[in-house]
Amino acid sequence: MTLTRLAINSVLLSAVVTCLGRQAPSQTVTSHSGSSEPIPAYRISFERRDPVPGIAASREISGPIECTPDGTAFLNMVIRIGPEQMSSSSRFVRNSPPIEVLVSATLSGEAHEFRLDQLHDLDDAKQKTHYATDSELAMLVIAAPEDKEGKESFVTSDGVKHEVAANVAERHDYLVIFDRDGTYRKTIQLDDAMALLRVGVFASGNLLAFGFDRVDRSPKLALFNSDGSLLRFLEIPKGDVPTSMLRSQDSEGKGPAVFVAPTQFVPYRDSIIVVQNETRFPLLDVNEAGAVRAIKPKLPQGVRVDSLIPSDANLYALGEGKDHSIFELNAEDGSVVRRLQTEKAEDTVVGCVHDSKFLSFEHSQGKLVPLLGTTAPLAFDAPHAERPEP
Repeated sequence: MTLTRLAINSVLLSAVVTCLGRQAPSQTVTSHSGSSEPIPAYRISFERRDPVPGIAASREISGPIECTPDGTAFLNMVIRIGPEQMSSSSRFVRNSPPIEVLVSATLSGEAHEFRLDQLHDLDDAKQKTHYATDSELAMLVIAAPEDKEGKESFVTSDGVKHEVAANVAERHDYLVIFDRDGTYRKTIQLDDAMALLRVGVFASGNLLAFGFDRVDRSPKLALFNSDGSLLRFLEIPKGDVPTSMLRSQDSEGKGPAVFVAPTQFVPYRDSIIVVQNETRFPLLDVNEAGAVRAIKPKLPQGVRVDSLIPSDANLYALGEGKDHSIFELNAEDGSVVRRLQTEKAEDTVVGCVHDSKFLSFEHSQGKLVPLLGTTAPLAFDAPHAERPEP
């Protein structure tokens, strides 16, 4: 399904893929382990390629750009759609325009949509997140199995109570499966054992799920069968996740939740890595057998993992900070192998690492333009040499 009339943010859209030079100047960076190791540094420069055909760009995009190890970038776009463009038998979100559509794009110019208006057996489906593999796209949605008309009430900030017509059927989590070309295949209802935030797919079709307990709000990792039934909860190493995924409005832990800790699922070899973004908690490497191994990144003082960049090689962590350095990590012990920095770090959203090349996209004159990156040695940046925090 070729992309048409889609919106692209004017901010640089990047799926970064690493092409390392042969040698670079040694730098002494003291990590959290307390040891000083020489770390080579590189700057990434990009060359523009021909625009991706069939994509009309604007400023409307939501959520982060993600990328699979094969170099395909995925992003959510807000598009304007009229009733005549909706499937006549679809029960997609009523009063839908504008809607959010997941889009994939490659350096070669191939682009596809993954649209929920292909669903005919769910009502008011809303996307939570997605997970792409080499063969399919799994989208986690919350939806109702029927259209049950009723009234919902709410109170506005001025204290006035209102009632609106709504579907009052009970909502459940579902996994909607697409082929990589955007063709809808099937829907799987997931066990309601916990509130789901992220779902990943192993090669066998079994699932890794991350969410929180509906009662005490504690974080949970679980394995699900490919049919959506709960297999078992996993043991998370003590101290490697926060005690609660949600923050409350008062010091006693009462009141509605106002914040959900950001979490990312990244495929890595035969495992899925759970990333607790913008925290000091370690990366959690989870294999299909359910074994959980903590990887503690040994980053310089004051640097936390903003996100992990999907890669077909080593681990690449985007550091939280003004220069948005990319740290290549040893997946076994979390030590820093090298540091990379883009030409315009403040404009770059990092996506993935594939085939030893940097792949990036930017908006230019209404087009989505692929960029191909190369590297050159970078002079040592003194702030990264500060001693680690205890």
